[in-house]
Amino acid sequence: EQKEQVTPRRLAGGQFVVHLDAEGTYQCSLTGLIFEVTGPVKITYSLLSWSKYARLVEKPWIVGGPLFDVRCDSAAALASLQFPHSLCLSG
Repeated sequence: EQKEQVTPRRLAGGQFVVHLDAEGTYQCSLTGLIFEVTGPVKITYSLLSWSKYARLVEKPWIVGGPLFDVRCDSAAALASLQFPHSLCLSG
């Protein structure tokens, strides 16, 4: 499936925002998140620290990947959200 690469705008506090104007599948060029939308939408997201949430992860589960906070101004327009299997923050 074809994904259009989008580069988010950086906001204060480590947040990112993308404005998607039409139906389609889009991939964030910085985080690898994939958004499938059915119409125009504004999505705001950020990486969170596991330090605040790690105690909620009970054995046999372990912390194993990035933790995202994703907010959407039109939940009905967000058909799916796919998370990356890994994320490299160097550079």
